[in-house]
Amino acid sequence: MSTDFITFTFQQIRISLAEATYDAGLTRNPETIPMSTARRFRAQVKQLAIILRRLIMLMALSLALEPVKPRQRPASETEDEPVVTKAQIPFSIALSGQMQVYALCDPGCREGAGGASGPVSVAGLMRRFEALARILRHPEKYALRVARVMERSRRAGAPRPVCAPIETYRLKPELGAAAAGLPMLLAEAFSRWDNSS
Repeated sequence: MSTDFITFTFQQIRISLAEATYDAGLTRNPETIPMSTARRFRAQVKQLAIILRRLIMLMALSLALEPVKPRQRPASETEDEPVVTKAQIPFSIALSGQMQVYALCDPGCREGAGGASGPVSVAGLMRRFEALARILRHPEKYALRVARVMERSRRAGAPRPVCAPIETYRLKPELGAAAAGLPMLLAEAFSRWDNSS
């Protein structure tokens, strides 16, 4: 697979994310934005996340995985001690199709309220932006993770994933063309799903 297509699509996703952030007025660091603007931004980020997920899967399918070395526990670690993490990721995009739920319990975040109107706090929107930006900074790392998850699924006998086309009429022409080509490229890459050992 040519890396030119992947590089071009990543560049177009970055440009579209920056434009969506600017159009929503999030670059001016407001406390709140109108509900209609927040809905438009969420829809744009959701569509970019779908394209990014597919692009990461395409990268993952082209990787040759080395056998994973088993991890050894340090002698000081026991079964009774809880695992303490530095910080919990506030928002996550499920790149491999496996859902992970994170609590967005920010008291100023109103995005979960059904039928709400009026201004919307930008805190939740910025978490969505940062989730995409985090993946765009180091896509190779995420592609390796997705490759391992998909390899485990394939070895467990999971059926080959299907990638349906998405609506591209709201996207810029360059990104729309790349997004329209991703299902075909993924179908070709997944054709080796059943035949590989």
